Amino acid sequence: MLIYQFLKEFYTLFFVWLSTITAFIIYRRTWSFCFSLLAIFVIIYALLDTAGNIIAFKNINNHFYYNIVHTIVFIVVPYFFYCQLGEPFLKKIIPFYFIIFPLFVIIDILWIQDVLKFLTYSYVLGGSFIILLSVAYLWQLYTREETINIFRDPVFWFSLAYLFYFAVSVPYFGMLNYLWQNYPNFTSLYYLIIFDSTICLHNILLTVGFLCMKTTAK
Repeated sequence: MLIYQFLKEFYTLFFVWLSTITAFIIYRRTWSFCFSLLAIFVIIYALLDTAGNIIAFKNINNHFYYNIVHTIVFIVVPYFFYCQLGEPFLKKIIPFYFIIFPLFVIIDILWIQDVLKFLTYSYVLGGSFIILLSVAYLWQLYTREETINIFRDPVFWFSLAYLFYFAVSVPYFGMLNYLWQNYPNFTSLYYLIIFDSTICLHNILLTVGFLCMKTTAK
């Protein structure tokens, strides 16, 4: 009964594990380092997210835990896009991000927000940067001279996955404190309906991307 209640409340885990199991089955040692890193990260993230949901199910504050998880996300995902993008300007900017973002997280913890609370400012910075990189890759596909089937490009699906996810979550978490204080009912409904649906879509798109890897040599 307890397991049923957990799965009913955190049904998004089914979709998280869908992309994870797909990545595990499709994974090949011949993949390039960045694709291998993304696949391994997706698998590890499923374990971390499951643990985070268990913590929440036990009514324990998991903000500190997810601050760590999201910091990892905001390092690994930009590195993946760094490997895929060919724009020289972005290739120069991204290494600076790897220096600036960890420093900002430290500043956010020490002087801006409480470490035991959700680091919304750090989330907005990291999520916004991933949105930029996702759009940059889609633009790279659009401006590519040779004709290709973008629907067979796994990074196309990965870009859509991260674009949609952070396009929804960044504004929400960026205004979370204000919304919770002034519109608590709307905040809860948005999380349960919009954000949870975005998590499902995000992992479906990741799954499609990994399935494309089955027939795409990388």
